[in-house]
Order: sequence, then C-alpha cells, then structure tokens
Amino acid sequence: MPFAPAQHLRLALFGVIARLIESCTDGDIVAALKTHPFLADYLGEMQTRIGENSSFAAHWWQAVNGWEREAVRQGTHLPLVALCKAGLSPLELELLLVVGLVEEDPRFGNVFEQAQRNERRPTFGLLMAWWRDDGSGEDRADAVRVGLQRLIDHGLLQLPNPEAPRADWAPAPVLAVWDGLRGEPPALRWLHHTPLAALPALQAHVVPDEAMAACAALPELLASQSAPVLLVRGPVHNGRKTLAGALARSLGKSVLIVREPVFEDDARWRLLGVLAAMTNAVPVVELELAPGESRVLPPLPLTDAPLMIVTGRHGAWACADARPMLTVELPLPGVAQRLQHWQACLPTQTPAMLADIAAQMRLSSGNIRTVAATATGFARLAARDTLEREDLRRACRTLQSARLETLATRLESRGALSDLAVDESMREELGALVARCRWREPLAAESSSVAMGSVGVRALFAGPSGTGKTLAARLLAAELGKDVYRVDLAATVNKYLGETEKNLNRALNAAEELDVVLLLDEGDALMANRTDVGSSNDRYANLETNFLLQRIESFEGILLVTTNAPDRIDRAFARRMDVVVNFRVPDEWQRYGILCTHLGQFQGIDDDWLQDAARRCTLTGGQWRNVATHARLLALQAGRDITADHVHAALAREYRKTGGSSPLRPMREG
Repeated sequence: MPFAPAQHLRLALFGVIARLIESCTDGDIVAALKTHPFLADYLGEMQTRIGENSSFAAHWWQAVNGWEREAVRQGTHLPLVALCKAGLSPLELELLLVVGLVEEDPRFGNVFEQAQRNERRPTFGLLMAWWRDDGSGEDRADAVRVGLQRLIDHGLLQLPNPEAPRADWAPAPVLAVWDGLRGEPPALRWLHHTPLAALPALQAHVVPDEAMAACAALPELLASQSAPVLLVRGPVHNGRKTLAGALARSLGKSVLIVREPVFEDDARWRLLGVLAAMTNAVPVVELELAPGESRVLPPLPLTDAPLMIVTGRHGAWACADARPMLTVELPLPGVAQRLQHWQACLPTQTPAMLADIAAQMRLSSGNIRTVAATATGFARLAARDTLEREDLRRACRTLQSARLETLATRLESRGALSDLAVDESMREELGALVARCRWREPLAAESSSVAMGSVGVRALFAGPSGTGKTLAARLLAAELGKDVYRVDLAATVNKYLGETEKNLNRALNAAEELDVVLLLDEGDALMANRTDVGSSNDRYANLETNFLLQRIESFEGILLVTTNAPDRIDRAFARRMDVVVNFRVPDEWQRYGILCTHLGQFQGIDDDWLQDAARRCTLTGGQWRNVATHARLLALQAGRDITADHVHAALAREYRKTGGSSPLRPMREG
C-alpha cells in the first residue's frame, strides 16, 4: 500500500466509518446494514483487512497507527499527523473527519438526515450523542463539544448556521482544508503554494554584499527559535520572496505566499496557520506599507514554522504576542551581483557587453531577468542574435508602464547636451552632473562617510520659464541612455491626508527600482517654504514638506527638480541638492545659435538679418522655438522655403502673445 496523504485519509475515514456503524444503531451492525445497505461495502473492506471483530473501530485505528509510524519513518509527510503534532487531539481529528464524510460519499448525508430528521450534516447534538462513549465508560459529551468548538476556532471547520441553538449547529469542512488532507495544494485565489522541490538553494541565491553575512546565519537562527517573525525588507522584484523560499528550503519546508493583508481577516488568518501546518510550509506574507503605516500581526494558530513578511523599506511591523522579530535588508544589487544575473540570463552575449550593461543599468535582480528575456525577444524579432542597447531600453519600458505611468509621463529623450545653447559655466555644471550620474556607484563605494555614501543624485534646475530646463533634463537622460519621466502633479497631489505622500513615495520607489530619471517639474509646488502653523492646512502642508525632505535624502535614483522661482523653495531642499544649475536668459549669440538650430537647413534668409533679429529680440529659448515652428508652418502653407518674411511674421506673433510689439522694422514690400 503506498504511503501517501490521500491513502492515509482513506484509512482514517474507514476508522470513523467503523465508529459510525457502531454508534448509529447502538452497536447493532445488522440493523445498521439493513437501514443503510451501502455501509456493507465499507464493512466488507475492513473485514478483509483486519478480519471479523466485535470492535471494528478500535482494531482499525490500531492498524492505522502502525501504518502511520511506517510512513513517517520513510519520510512521508502526512497532513493528519501534522495536525496532531500541532496540538489537535485524536478525538478532534475524528470529529473533523466525520464532519467531512459527506464530502467523500454523499450517501452519508442520508445517515445523518435520518438520525436528526432534516440536516444532512452531523450537528453538535448528534456528534455529542454518538461520540460520547469510547468504550472506557467515561462520558465524553463535553469533550466532543469543546473539540468541535476548537476545530471551528482554529479554522478547520466553518459554521453555516451560527444563529441556531448550539445543539443544532451543523459544522461544515473548509474545502481547502479537506483538499489539503488528501495532499493536494491549496487552490485559493489569495494563496500560492510552492513545493519544497521547486525552491532554490540558499547557496545559489545571489545576495548583495551588505546582506550576505546575515543571510548565511539565518537558517540556524530560524531553526533555533520558537516561531520567529522574519521581515525581509527591500525593493520589489529584488529577490525577497526568493530568499524566503531558499530559507524555507534550508528548514526542509515549502512556502505559502499571500499577497493580501490576511491578518485583518480572522478566518483567512486561521486558515493560513492550518494550511501551513498541514503542508509543512513557511507562511510568507507579501505587503508593501507606505511611510507612516503600521501593522500588528496576531498569533498564527497551529503552526510553529517561522512567519516571514516580505515588505518594503517603509512602515512598521509588530507582533501581538511575544514572538521575536528579525529583520534582513536586501538592497538593490551592486555591479558585481548585477553582472552575475546578466551572465546567467544572457550567457551568449560578450563579456564586455554584459559588464557595460551591469555598470550602466541599476536594476533589481528580478527586473534584470525580466528585461533580459524581453530584450532577447526584441532582438529575435529583428533577426539578430546580439542584443543592442535599444532592445534593453524597450524592454525596460515594459516594466515602467505598469508602475510609473499612472503617476508620471515619459518624455522623449534623444539628442545630446551639446545641442543645448548655453554658456560655458552652465555647460561645465551640466557636464559635472553627467559625470556624477555615471560614477555615482563607484563614488558612493569610495566614500568613507555615511553621509556621502548615497548613490542618489539630486539636481535643481532653476531659471525663468523657457530657458531650457525641461529640455536639458531630456537631453541629460539621453546622454545617460535612460528614460525620463515627469511626475504628474495632478495625479500625485491628493486632498486626502497622507495620500500625496503615498503617491510621491510610489513614484520615487519606482524610479529607483527601474533606473529612470525622475523629473519633478515646477518643484516649488511641492517644496515650498514651511510656514508657521496657523491652521490645520498649514500643519498638513508642513507634514508633506517634511516627508519629501526625508524621502529625497534617502532617494537612490536620479532626481531632477525644475523651478521658475528658486526663492520659493525651502532652503532645506536646496541643501540636499548635489548639483544646482542656474539657467539664464540667452545672450544674443546664444539666441542666434538657438534660432539656427531650430530653423535647420534654411534658404533665402540673409545671415546678417538673422543676427540682427537675434540681437534685437530678447526672447527665451522656448519662445525662439515657437518662432521657428510658426515660421515653418507659414512656409508650408505658402509652399516654399522659409524666408525672412516668415520669421518676421512669426516674431511679431510671439510678441503679440505677451502683449508687446516686435522691435524689428517692418519688412520692405516686394
């Protein structure tokens, strides 16, 4: 006979059926078979195995116990044995099985219905009558009632009719539990089971250097303590669940992963504990908390396995009981770890290319594997074996759309900073910013100071409207080979308390983990000077400012902030900026260069006239772009090349938009 949970359940059910046959007619087996002929099949199989005996139930359970011992000796995990070890008594296990008999054979519903007239499941009253005598002469009616109540409290049984008198309560099995008794994985929408054989080994898990020592010591620590809680903190898709699975494997257990706050639902929380005990699994709860949020974990019944919480860097966790709580932090992988992931995902690519990708793309471990698979698909669509950087950028965008595009908008990033018409001092500052972004990880690694060891780069672009701040952000992203996303303030700022901070935190987290440049346009709207608290609005505004100050300081990505009014920005923000670039209104030669750049290859315009227009018209770069665009439109309408007349008309229109008049003389007729 095979040693398997389904076979064990069948054997145990035969023991319950033997007790049922003895109880339903006060020991008159002949009368029982006459009233319910289908019971003869069960009785015949039991007699075949253990022979005829005056007490089938007692002898059958002795045989089952021997079978169990041999199965456990051979290393077979039996859910019923696990529940017994978790604290359920043999009586409670029998009661659980008799309540579930109808699930196995609906004909038992007729047995219960005949005994209690109108209920096809056994009631408290019926079970207290039939299971009160175990042959020892002791009345166990109270023990039956208490046992049934414990089964309900622990989540193994549910109660469809709690409004009825207690004697008429008709408990029903929880289907996920009943399936688990057969050895089947739980089929629940909110729960995912990964068997032991599918979990990775801890030695094969690529862990950042900062967490390597802690991860190596965790298996022994988890095995030595009684039901500890382990917080695995870090960015999403960064190997947190993989680490939890590897730790579970080191303990010889599978994992049950839930992605909902099940501890807020008593029924689901109890069921999680039951299923963890039955499947010999470590329960893993995955839940991200916003800054300032907190959660308290209630006791998890029936299991002594460690409880693991996969969460982000924010939020507070506590236990309602005295369980110890351990924490391990998984930061984004460094260059060496990223290279290991890229080598594992793209073994056919050249070492030089993989080293360059690892150095330039600061992604989480899970995102690296997703991007590698997607980029390989793009290359195959183009009939190429070798990946190109554009394949990787397109693959990254498939990740970004799901996490960023509800809070930010991707801007086109192409060209180079050399296309920007700025003076030498501004060009030097922008060049220093590019170098800071490219060397941010080595710079942080070389720093001996904690305060200077951040890999984040924060830059402020300040200057009048139209001086090229947003354009510079787009060109900077193109220079770095990254996408740039502009935070949508309309989608981010929320009138409800705390929601703005949550939205900003989501945007900043996503920018860190997806390695994009985040642009906070018109940043003075969120970074305004803090004021004296005169009302609740002032207090909430200051709270938002304080949160943003702290979050920007801990930000590990590239953040660009633009403002037209730098004096309105709180000085504390200015101190946290690594680079400040002051954009000024262009001088006449810069204006001439901007105009030539936007007009491109033009004909029929005298260069002296263009220089004179650039000298006389003190417009910003954005306004010169508008002039060139409108001049092109006029030329298209006329069906000819751009001429000075078109530029002159476009200049006059641009001045009219601001309520002024063009300083250029009218063009001569003809």
